[in-house]
Amino acid sequence: MGGARRYIPWLAGALVVLAMPLQAARPARPWQALEARRAAIGKVEIEIIDVFDLARPDENTWVGRTANHLHMSTREAVIRRVLLFAEGDLVRERRIYETERLLRALPFLKEASITPVTAPDGTVVAHVRVKDGWTTQVNVAFSSVGGQKTMSLGIDEKNFLGAGKSVAYDLSKDHERSTWGLAYGDPQLFGSRWTLAAHTQYLSDGFSRSIQLERPFFALDTPWSTGLALSQSHTSLYLYDQGKQVYQAPFIQNEVRLFGAKVLHVTAERVWRGGLALKRQDTSYGAITQTGLPGTLAPPPLMDRRLRGPALILSTQEDAFDSFVDLQGMDTPEDYNLAWTGELEVGTFTRAWGSSMAAPFFQAQVAKGWSAGSEDLTLFAASWNGRRPAAGLENSHLALSLVQYHKLTSHQILAAMVTVDRAQRPDPETWYYLGGDQGLRGFPNQLHPGDARWTASFNYRLLTDQRWWSLVRLGFSAFVDMGAVRRLDGLGWSRVYSDVGVGLRLGNLKSSVGRVILLSVAVPLNREPYQARYQFTIGNAMRF
Repeated sequence: MGGARRYIPWLAGALVVLAMPLQAARPARPWQALEARRAAIGKVEIEIIDVFDLARPDENTWVGRTANHLHMSTREAVIRRVLLFAEGDLVRERRIYETERLLRALPFLKEASITPVTAPDGTVVAHVRVKDGWTTQVNVAFSSVGGQKTMSLGIDEKNFLGAGKSVAYDLSKDHERSTWGLAYGDPQLFGSRWTLAAHTQYLSDGFSRSIQLERPFFALDTPWSTGLALSQSHTSLYLYDQGKQVYQAPFIQNEVRLFGAKVLHVTAERVWRGGLALKRQDTSYGAITQTGLPGTLAPPPLMDRRLRGPALILSTQEDAFDSFVDLQGMDTPEDYNLAWTGELEVGTFTRAWGSSMAAPFFQAQVAKGWSAGSEDLTLFAASWNGRRPAAGLENSHLALSLVQYHKLTSHQILAAMVTVDRAQRPDPETWYYLGGDQGLRGFPNQLHPGDARWTASFNYRLLTDQRWWSLVRLGFSAFVDMGAVRRLDGLGWSRVYSDVGVGLRLGNLKSSVGRVILLSVAVPLNREPYQARYQFTIGNAMRF
């Protein structure tokens, strides 16, 4: 603990500096004046730009023409179903910008904007302009994070026949198992506001499948929402220490969640919602076996559980979204909410419903953003969940995160992320680990298991104007990572691990999947004897 304690004042200072509220006036937006004079929308025009805009000389190349010929454009009806306004409606600025965000959130669009145009007769035309992304992904991938390699082969179509549906088939192999799977997603089930997501995977050690049907709160003042989610996982639980697998046990978990919620109170900018959820989770373990040298880590007790009960839901959200560019990705708008949002779920698992224990349970989360303008952004998030049977609080997880972006120039960005996690009597499948997957890019995955940890990462990102065929934009990065974990073997806090590294950031300018491809090498500053002198990271997974 002594090594970690020395960094606590430094981390506290970083948290305070990063969390300082930044406030500055935003320029007026073009729909405000139209709403103020109670203008009506006389017509809605939809413009769908293909993946490559051939009106631009830099995109009118053989690559662009070939891609457009092969790509099936999004159907206009798909775009119209997203709109929160119609011809004849009075202008409501909030609904215009909510619609823009809904369009940008679709996995097959790269850009979306809605601009007012005054027709010769004085009526207002809402011009909806969207740009398709390249949605057909033939995946032949190899990634290495924390010394663990993953290979995959598959095909993923995010806009099947231009109808907005997604279908995917994949084969993969990682350090734990081989997998082949199918997935289907529909954001407009039968042309409605209902969504459907389903997947099935067949694993070398079992299977996993899920289905979720939901009618979400698609707008701030949507009056109600409901959904049903079911999942089954029959596989193996793997436990690690020092980057190696040390224990394995058969693991079965089946879950059902049914919920419904409605608006309780709504104002011009904020909404309060309440609802009811019914939860069921059945978890069982097989006999645990030792698969490696465990060192000082003892095998955990594995207790089967049946958890069933009702819960009350309360949530709040305010519409204070703003758009930024070149923070996480490149050349693509990114939407962030700068207001406080939160959700609370409180319930009880009861023996009368078949639970193996009587236990109140809870889940809470809050988030907030601050910005002084397009050059700065601070994001805070916190969550806490757990259950409390007669023996006391268990499987409790508290998580805090703070992210800061600051643009030194339009091509230079400083980015930082600090996280703190604390668990109490966690279930084995929810142990914390420290390593490459948790942001320490110079270390193997699953370095040590623990019930508390902190991490900090600091990045300098340099964007260039080098673009190849309007497909890829070149960028560079340099970074420092550090972190520590409170070990489960009773030896207290680990040393503070740290690394430095450099890498390439390749902006994925046309694909609808993945904003940036990362290629980096990191060197640990205090490596363990059993680990490599450096680690390569290849992939498109981004933490911040």
